[in-house]
Amino acid sequence: MIAIDISFIIIILLACIALFFMAGYAVKAINSKWKILWCIPVVVCMIISLATDFEKCLVTVYIASVVLLIGFIKESEKLRKLLSVISAILTLSAIPVCLLSTGYRSTDYVAEFKKGFDGMKEHYVLSAHKNIDWDALYDKYIPKFRAVEDDVDNFLVWNEFTDEFKDGHVGFSPAGDYDEISEKAYDRVLGNDYGLSLMELSNGKVVAVNVSDSLAQAGIKNGTQVILWDGKDAKSLGEGLTKYAGMCFADKDNEAFYKVLLGSGTGGDTVTITYLDESGAEKTAELPKLGTYYSGRLKATLDIINQGIETGHLTWVDIDEKTSAFRIKMMMYDFKSLKNENHDALKYAITEKLAELKAKGVENIILDLRSNGGGSGDMVKAIASVFAPLGEHYYCTDGLWDDELGGYATDPETGKYVKGTDNYFTGENLWDGKVVVLVNALSVSAADHFVKVTSEFDNITVMGFTESNGSAQAVGGVNLDSGAYLQFSSCVVLDEHGDIFIDSGEDMESGNDIEIKIDFTEETVKSLFDNDEDYVLNKALEYLYE
Repeated sequence: MIAIDISFIIIILLACIALFFMAGYAVKAINSKWKILWCIPVVVCMIISLATDFEKCLVTVYIASVVLLIGFIKESEKLRKLLSVISAILTLSAIPVCLLSTGYRSTDYVAEFKKGFDGMKEHYVLSAHKNIDWDALYDKYIPKFRAVEDDVDNFLVWNEFTDEFKDGHVGFSPAGDYDEISEKAYDRVLGNDYGLSLMELSNGKVVAVNVSDSLAQAGIKNGTQVILWDGKDAKSLGEGLTKYAGMCFADKDNEAFYKVLLGSGTGGDTVTITYLDESGAEKTAELPKLGTYYSGRLKATLDIINQGIETGHLTWVDIDEKTSAFRIKMMMYDFKSLKNENHDALKYAITEKLAELKAKGVENIILDLRSNGGGSGDMVKAIASVFAPLGEHYYCTDGLWDDELGGYATDPETGKYVKGTDNYFTGENLWDGKVVVLVNALSVSAADHFVKVTSEFDNITVMGFTESNGSAQAVGGVNLDSGAYLQFSSCVVLDEHGDIFIDSGEDMESGNDIEIKIDFTEETVKSLFDNDEDYVLNKALEYLYE
C-alpha cells in the first residue's frame, strides 16, 4: 500500500474513535457547533480523493466517511456511537482489500493512452512535416493498449507508438522506476544471449562482435563473418526491433547501422549459425543460449560502439602534445546559466583554456559530443562563437506564435509555419587550428543544433560512425494521471528558408549531414573489441595529422 492511502485510513480511523467518545458530549453541549465534527471526515475524504484520484479498493473508506455524516443530521448519542463503530469496521476492511486486490491503484492504460494521444495530436509540431495520420495511429494502437496487462507491457506499447514518429524528442517515461521497468521490457522482447552480438560492416558483411570466450572452441571470435542465423540471412536480423532499443532513430541511415545488432538475440533455446572460419570455409554451429536475456550483452556492445572519451562533463583532456579534447556530454553548463540563458561564464572559461593550450603549442581541438543528450541552445551559441569565423552567423529561426490561434501561425497557401525571430551569434575566431567534432546517433537536440551550425565552418570537421540523431525541435509533453510523462516536439524551430530545422520528414533523411562518416570495418572490430581502443578518436587523430 502507498503511504498516502495508509495515512488516509489512519485519519478516518482516528476520526471514528474520536467521534465515538465525543458522541455523548456533543449531544449534551448547548452549542450545536459540535455536530460539525461529523462533517470533517467527509471533507477530508474529498480532499484526499481529489489529490490522489478515486481508488475503488478504498470505497469502504469513502462509505465510512459518508456514514459518519449521518451524525451531523441525527443528534443521538447511541446512533452516533453505532455509526462510529460501523465506520471504523468499514475503514479497517479496506486494508485487506488493498493488499489482496490485483487491481489496487492499477493504471487505466487505455485512459492514459487517450489522454497522451489527444495532447500530442493537439501540440505535436511535426504532424504535417512527417505526414502523421492520427486516425490511423489511434485505430492501430487503441486495441494494443486495451490488451496491456502490466507496466512493462505498457512501456513496450508506448515505445512502439513513439517510434512511429521517428523523432528523438518523442518518448515515454513510466511512473515507476524507469531503469527497472525498461530493463524488464527489453529483456522481454530482445531475446536470448548466445554469447555474441552481430554488426553489419560498411561493406555489407555481418560479423560477430563482443564474443564470449565460450565460443572460441567453435572458432568464432570477434570479426568472424556470419552468413545465416537460424537459416535466415543475418542481414535481416533486427527488423521491427529498433523501437525497443531505448534509442529513437530519426534518420534511416542511423537505424540501419544498428539494426542487425539489435536482432542478435533472436532465437529459441538454441540458434544455428552459418559462418566462415579463418580459412574461409563455411561452417555451421548450434549455439545454446548462455542466458535468458540478450539485453545485457546488447547494452555492453552499444557502450563500446558509442563510447566517448572517459572523463567528466566539460573536462579537457590532453590527447598528445599537439591535440587536446573537450568532452561535452550535454548542452548544460550550470543551473544559473540555464536559468538566465547566459553562458558568458562558460565562454570565458573556454577562451582562457584555449589561450593556455596555444601557449603550450597545441594545434588541434577535438570536441567530443558523442551521446550528448542536448540542452541549451544558448550554450550552443556560446561554444560555437568561440570557434566561428569573425562576424555574424545565422543559427535558426523561431516559429511565429499566434495568440489568437493559441498555436504557431501557418501560411494558408503553403501550409508551412510562418517565420518568427531569426537567431544569430557573433563569431570570434579564437582558435586558428583544426577542430574536429565527434558525434553518434545519440547526439541529439541541442547537439544536433551544434552540428548543423558548426559544420558550415571551414575550420570544423564533423566525424562519426553515423550522423547525429537528427531531432531539433524544442520539447514539451503531457503529464499522465499515473505520474508517467509523454514527451514530444512542441515548439517550432525553422531554418532561414522557413523549412523545419534538421528534423526528417517521411523519408527519414535528417537535415544533418557529417563531413566524414567513418567506415565500420574489420579493422574497427579489432580496434574496439580486441584492443579496447577508441576507434573514432583514433580516426580523428589520423585526419588531424594527415
